[in-house]
Amino acid sequence: MGDWAMRRYGVLVGLWVLALVAFSVKTPEFLTARNLLDMTRHFTEIGIMALPMTTLLIAGGIDLSVASILAMATIVLGRLYRTDVPIAIGCLAALASGALMGALNGACIAYLRLPPIIVTLATMALFRGLAIGITRGEKVSGFPASFVALGQGQIFGGIPAQLPFLVLLAALAWFVLHRTVLGRYIFAIGANETAARFSGVPVEATKFWLYVTSGTMAALAGVLYVARFNTAKADAAMGAELDVITAALLGGTPITGGEGTLMGTLLALLLLSTLRRGLDMAQVGVEQQAILVGTLLIAAVALGRRHRTP
Repeated sequence: MGDWAMRRYGVLVGLWVLALVAFSVKTPEFLTARNLLDMTRHFTEIGIMALPMTTLLIAGGIDLSVASILAMATIVLGRLYRTDVPIAIGCLAALASGALMGALNGACIAYLRLPPIIVTLATMALFRGLAIGITRGEKVSGFPASFVALGQGQIFGGIPAQLPFLVLLAALAWFVLHRTVLGRYIFAIGANETAARFSGVPVEATKFWLYVTSGTMAALAGVLYVARFNTAKADAAMGAELDVITAALLGGTPITGGEGTLMGTLLALLLLSTLRRGLDMAQVGVEQQAILVGTLLIAAVALGRRHRTP
């Protein structure tokens, strides 16, 4: 771990502590254990999408369609449940739909060699449009209590039931990225794709499966979203891709690829979630929050460019 990463971690932790102090002065109940734990429910969904986003950025890619995939997966789950398909089968179908949408992104980017930002910008609109067109604005609710407990329940006396998903997936992602051949491939592709290809790295296959993984994880976040709100709807997680990308970039993964850390992403995610929660409790509007997140995104990209400049 380099000095730059350690400094980035220190800055993120310092900003998080500062945010905690500021919001606790403004709203005394903010610093309660119950509030902080409840904050991680939204944190989990964004984090599950931010983990594969980090690996994509390291490999020189990006996926702007994650929130739209999430929404489309909720529609698949809701529609199947409405036709009396068992909830477990509906969840598996939602995950499969996410994998297929990720495969579409991956095929266009890896094998047709189209620019990732153009492809995923197009599919962001495509998947969201399909979700709205299929439902025509209708929502599906009334899911089984056992399923809703996955998004609203608690374990071990207060820990949100969905948080272990993020912990396990983060551990798995770290292992793959730093302890496997696939992880070395990901870093090599991001550092120099041409050199990686001449070195025998399966560039196209690696990129393809990274996008399949991103789509599947976005669909998993969609399943947890439905469980948390007890509702499947086409406008689910509207704009969430901004938080996902900001978490990865703010955590120290440059948009130019070749380097990055999952720990930085998780720390940035914690900071973003704290800011979101604190601003919500302070009754700050969504528009003002979007301005703040956009500012953080610009700052993250600027810092990344400065870090890579000799």
